[in-house]
Amino acid sequence: MLQLIPYGLAAVVGGLLGKKYLPQLIDAQQKQGGWIPFVNASLPPIQILAESLIQEQPVVLATEEIPLDNRYGTTMLVSEHEFTRTATVGLSVGREQTLTANMKSILWPVLESVVQEELKKNLRVEFGSQITRRVKIVFSAEPGHLVRYRLVWRQDSRQGVYDIRIGNEQLAVPYMVTFGLFHAVESMEGVEHERG
Repeated sequence: MLQLIPYGLAAVVGGLLGKKYLPQLIDAQQKQGGWIPFVNASLPPIQILAESLIQEQPVVLATEEIPLDNRYGTTMLVSEHEFTRTATVGLSVGREQTLTANMKSILWPVLESVVQEELKKNLRVEFGSQITRRVKIVFSAEPGHLVRYRLVWRQDSRQGVYDIRIGNEQLAVPYMVTFGLFHAVESMEGVEHERG
C-alpha cells in the first residue's frame, strides 16, 4: 500500500507519475483511509546521463534446411523455393539489482518507458511492430552431388546500459533490443556418388 512507502520514495513516485495518474492514486488512497505524503511533491527530473554499448551483433531467429540430392542424376538439378518469415521488434529491459522491492514495482515501469522512448528515437523503430520478408531462392546441385542448403534468418541486436538519474538517485538500466530481419544462405556439399 502506498501509505507504507517511505516519504522520500513516495515523493519521487508522485513526481514521476505526475498530474496524469496522481488524482486516481489520491482517490484510491483516500478510500482506503490512507495519507498521501506526495500530494505536494515537486517533479524530480529524469535524465539519461550516458549509454554504454555492450555489443551489437546479429542473432539467429530461425533456420530452414533444404537438401538437394542429385547423387544419382545425370543433369543439373535446379529447384526454386519461396520462404516467408515474420519477426517482431522487441525490447527487454533488465532489472536494476540495487532497487528495493517497492521501488521495482512502482518505478520500474517509468524507467522502462524512458529507455523505450530513447531507443525508439535513436534506432527509429516501433517496438511491438512486425516485419515480414518473402524471398524466392533458386538452389542447384551438379550431377553426382548432394548439397545441403541452409536458409538462416537473423535480426540485428543491441545490448547496452543506460545510466539514468531520477532526482538524486542514479541507476544503471540494462537493455537488449532486437530489430530488422534479413537472411543468408549457407551450403555444404555431401559425398559424391561414385559411378561404376
